[in-house]
Amino acid sequence: MLPSKTSTATTTWALPALFAIFFISGFTALLYQVVWQRMLGLFSGSDVRSVTIVVASYLVGLGLGSLFGGFLSDRLSSRQSVQTYGLCNLGIAAFAVFSRFLFYDLLFLKLRYLARSPVSTLLIAFISLLIPTILMGLSLPLLSKAIACRADKAASGIGLLYGINTLGSGLGSLICGWYIIGTLGYEETVYVGAALNAMVGIVALGSAYQFGRDRFLRDAGVATIDPLSSPVAPSVKNWCILVFLSGFVAISLEIIWFRVLDIALQSNAYTYAHLLAFLLVSNALGSLMGAKAIRYIRQPRRVFLAIQGFVAAYSAIAIWFIGLYWQSHPDLRSDIGYIDPNNITAAVVFKYLVLPSIMIVLPNLLLGFYFPLVQKAVQTDDRTIGRRVGLILVANILGNTAGSLLTGLVLLDKLGTANSLRLLVLLGLGFVLAIRPNWMKAKFIGALALILLAAVVFFPNNTRLWASLHSIEPEQYFIVAEDSTGVAAIAQDNRQGMLLASGQIQANFPYMHVHALLGSIPALLHPNPAQVMIIGLGSGGTPHTIGVNPLTQRVRVVEILGAELPVLQEYAKTTVGKPLGFLFQDPRYDIVVNDGRRELVLADRKFDIIEADAIQPWRSRAGMLYSQEFFQEVRSRLAPGGFFAQWNVGPEAEQTFRNVFPSVTRLDLSGGLSVLIGSERPVDFNREKLLTRLDSPAVSSFLAKAGVNVEAIRTDVKAAGVSMYSHEKDGQPKAINTDLFARSEYYLNRPSK
Repeated sequence: MLPSKTSTATTTWALPALFAIFFISGFTALLYQVVWQRMLGLFSGSDVRSVTIVVASYLVGLGLGSLFGGFLSDRLSSRQSVQTYGLCNLGIAAFAVFSRFLFYDLLFLKLRYLARSPVSTLLIAFISLLIPTILMGLSLPLLSKAIACRADKAASGIGLLYGINTLGSGLGSLICGWYIIGTLGYEETVYVGAALNAMVGIVALGSAYQFGRDRFLRDAGVATIDPLSSPVAPSVKNWCILVFLSGFVAISLEIIWFRVLDIALQSNAYTYAHLLAFLLVSNALGSLMGAKAIRYIRQPRRVFLAIQGFVAAYSAIAIWFIGLYWQSHPDLRSDIGYIDPNNITAAVVFKYLVLPSIMIVLPNLLLGFYFPLVQKAVQTDDRTIGRRVGLILVANILGNTAGSLLTGLVLLDKLGTANSLRLLVLLGLGFVLAIRPNWMKAKFIGALALILLAAVVFFPNNTRLWASLHSIEPEQYFIVAEDSTGVAAIAQDNRQGMLLASGQIQANFPYMHVHALLGSIPALLHPNPAQVMIIGLGSGGTPHTIGVNPLTQRVRVVEILGAELPVLQEYAKTTVGKPLGFLFQDPRYDIVVNDGRRELVLADRKFDIIEADAIQPWRSRAGMLYSQEFFQEVRSRLAPGGFFAQWNVGPEAEQTFRNVFPSVTRLDLSGGLSVLIGSERPVDFNREKLLTRLDSPAVSSFLAKAGVNVEAIRTDVKAAGVSMYSHEKDGQPKAINTDLFARSEYYLNRPSK
């Protein structure tokens, strides 16, 4: 409980009510972030770079809100601060109701052509998120001033507020990610958030009258100052610089943690929110612990700097040792990220509970612990409590924003994870050296400095790090490429290569037979496939063989994971990877790194064949490639007589596919492969014509260079099961997957039959 003299509330229920609704507003803030990030992802693209831009835009808005809130709160009474907080939540609720129209109907459906460059995307995302994020950012400075009017008593209450709000955010991420979105869909989830924010606003306005009408200091006869014109104390400026650097390191480490765990967990639609919950709940608990412990801390700056050094050292060592453990337990990589609710194995528990706990919990407990610590250091003036809360918050958020953009878009792209982590460890060492201890007496600080220095020198290089995290033995052939979009690698054993994309085994080399079927059969089925687009480069097998038809003039290949391209180009120099060389030398091919859906929307032509050799439907953001609206976009981009082909990933996607295309041909081939072909009119699956085309010298020569077994394809053509569906004959089934409710992606939330 807060001491009564730090509060201006006149009843016992007002403060607990304020803390409760601040917990709820934290819950809704993360709910909105997850949902709006998805909606804006349709506009900006679902690749990592676009997601980074959206997150940075969200953070900048929060930072501006914190800055405005800090200046505003010191000009308001406690009652007015609570009333303003209530009005902010009503504003957030109103925006949430409007957000589906803004983000989806307007930006995505009507203005999506504006997302042609990272700069324009960043600007539009920032402007569209400005109102709600500023209103969210105002909250903590306003409530901090409302509950704490004595600087010497403020830090504990502010830390408690921050911790409770962040705890709400963590639980919001967990519950939203695992239950609400998958049960209700994105649009309905936003409306749930709007209802909660409206309730918060009403309760805040109702309880505001239990707080003092005038500012505490005015009643006490203490002179007030104008927070807009008064200079910022040098000590506060110094703390802002330190907190900015700490925010930079914290978000950079978060990006690295999530990249490593994405490889380990082979993530699905639930993973991001699950990991974010670990981070936020740990941060919240750390802040609550710090709020209780700060009374015993006499040197906040020393403790703050030591925490930064320890977090950097711990993160490097934890990732290093997890890699070594992963390398010695290759069985942990045996699954493909699918969680079977009826078979929760020890490996699943280890990956989803133990591993995130080891990597995330302790560093974020400490990062949360320092927030009230900093407040204790800066809160020395009763007249500027809110302003100093806002300045520290905005410094931290600006550090987060800079770290998100620089690390996510530049450092990982140029340095890779290993060297980016080295750089962060060097910054941690800089924090420790800034303590300027007596090295003979400060044994802990000295040991920490030596550990940081050793981590810089001995931390493994990028290839060794990712080899261990992919469970590849040191003597085994392994090449890896990493950029801002992710990690791709190829391992080889006994003259068989294996492509690993974001930790998942994507394909083998030589090209797998299923990929040869996916590429060659649609290409030979179309009478004149002059213009072709294929979404997904993968091992190169499907894009390569889709160029088999001599009539094809252009093949546009779109791959979201940019790291795949350089790793495949390097592997093309080997004996097993030699067919890739023919792919990269073929002048008809245009390979671009982009989000496939965005590339399709922005295309300046129509295509005779569009094919998606994409990801499993439960993967994160897979719903963007299996939704009714995506299939409708594909249909609008087909030239007369054109068709769309994809491998059949499941009954939900197939039913949605059949909802959109008036005519659907389903081919059942060997190896459990099922291919769907959608078109305006029935596609003539003429076996004799296909076999004749396979026998032509140009086709045979092309497939031989690709290392494809032509006779095996002939066998599949002869034995293929063919099913024909049409709206005219079978009716139009209801779509299951939509942009705003990806039911296949959130498969765990489907009701049991």
